[in-house]
Amino acid sequence: MNLLKFQLLILILSLTSCLTKENKKSEIDSENQINTKLDSTILTEQKRKFTLPNSEVFPLKSKHTQKEYDIYIKLPKGYYQSKKQYPILVLTDAGYAFPLVSSIYRRLKFSKKINEIIIVGISHAKGDHFGTSRTRDYTPTYSPNEPNGYSKESRLNSGQADNFIMFMKNELIPYLDSNYKIDLTQKAFAGHSFGGLLANYIVISYPETFDYYMSGSPSLWYHNKSIFEIEKKYSENNSDLDANLFIGIGALENVPNGFQMVSDMNTLIKKLNSREYKSLNIKSIVFPNENHETVYPTFITQGLLWAFRKEKL
Repeated sequence: MNLLKFQLLILILSLTSCLTKENKKSEIDSENQINTKLDSTILTEQKRKFTLPNSEVFPLKSKHTQKEYDIYIKLPKGYYQSKKQYPILVLTDAGYAFPLVSSIYRRLKFSKKINEIIIVGISHAKGDHFGTSRTRDYTPTYSPNEPNGYSKESRLNSGQADNFIMFMKNELIPYLDSNYKIDLTQKAFAGHSFGGLLANYIVISYPETFDYYMSGSPSLWYHNKSIFEIEKKYSENNSDLDANLFIGIGALENVPNGFQMVSDMNTLIKKLNSREYKSLNIKSIVFPNENHETVYPTFITQGLLWAFRKEKL
């Protein structure tokens, strides 16, 4: 075999080897694509909406507020097999609070630290911006020029907390009593920020509405601190205040040249204690290293333990 034929043979063998490798690579790539499409198909078929176990939602229209709300319900495990009546915890700002509190409650229940309860979340009014809904339903006084409020529309709708309280007192709680197994002697309410302001307002205006109140980072600054004047008027007309109040706030909520929310909370507690109401019980905690945005999980955890602990401290 001369040199030219030998070189030609080598070239042919090299080309054949390359084609074989390329075909094998193509087959592997094709197989990978098939597997990828198969995985994608499986994932698509398995996708479903996430729901909290033992939870349900229903709409409730209020004659007092003329608004409709979604009511979120979280039932204890084994609820339908049980003949027990359960305490209830009513939450504001349900879109945020309901899934969070449900998860925290589940953890505390798993560790056997608290009693079984029914969690009830109230959504913002359907069709309203959350700022308008919160300002209208959670603030006790009309403040159209509130410098620290939401939008102009929100401020113009402010100060209708009485209607919202009547909704809870005369419509929501009776509905729950008719349709769920609730213990009417163990009703708790929890709110944060404007919701915390609302909790304090209910305590000094309609204390019989709930048995336990959890006020987180209350916006006592609202409307030139009008809540303090409301508290003063209550004290002038009442010799007792039958309520259990837990107030929690972040240590970082005293802001230089801004809100002094920790100081405001301490001032309110001092005023309430000075009245010497024999039936009023107050517990307060300032949580280190927490601010207005981060404190809610810590506040509600301690609030749940305060209200529903198996062995009360």
